[in-house]
Amino acid sequence: MTKLAVIFGVLVLTSAVVGNAQDRPNYAGAWTLVEGAGTTAGTRALGKEFKVTQTATAVTIETTATVYFGAATAGGGMGAPDAREIKFSTEYICDGQEHEQALPSLAAMMPSQPPPGAMVSQAPPTIYRATWMTGQLIILKHSKLPSENNALLTVNRLALSLDADGSLVVDSLSLPMRPRANGPKQEPPVSVRSVYKKAQ
Repeated sequence: MTKLAVIFGVLVLTSAVVGNAQDRPNYAGAWTLVEGAGTTAGTRALGKEFKVTQTATAVTIETTATVYFGAATAGGGMGAPDAREIKFSTEYICDGQEHEQALPSLAAMMPSQPPPGAMVSQAPPTIYRATWMTGQLIILKHSKLPSENNALLTVNRLALSLDADGSLVVDSLSLPMRPRANGPKQEPPVSVRSVYKKAQ
């Protein structure tokens, strides 16, 4: 009886693992924004286009961000900003554990000879958890401010799911954690839904 119980337990566990693997849709490929299909006009959860590379244990998202470089003027102000489109990739290990997100270095994106007085800032450290849940990829992220005793700066939830027609729906919910100096004590949450079609 004990042997049968053990064998039955192994079979049940194996079926659960296989079922979880089947619940993981394949997002691999290049995706382009469907204008007007999202719930919030003028905003994009993952930009106008992005690329996904997927393995059994991780999902890598390559997207484009607009970075503005500015230089201080002689009078102490800021000169006209120089906008650049920068591509960068982020790998998410989908094991439900906390991982530090590797952020691109803005200094490395600067021109080879930046203008005198150029100012470069770096994004704060970000921790994420990525896991598969009911056919969706759920990514929870939070960033902290080391200069303020690691106080929480933002909390973000990103959910990726495939629609019935093959569209990739990306829902983003961002919660600013830092209180305002004036006005309301807290910034309101920002919810964005963007819909993407696979590039042909």
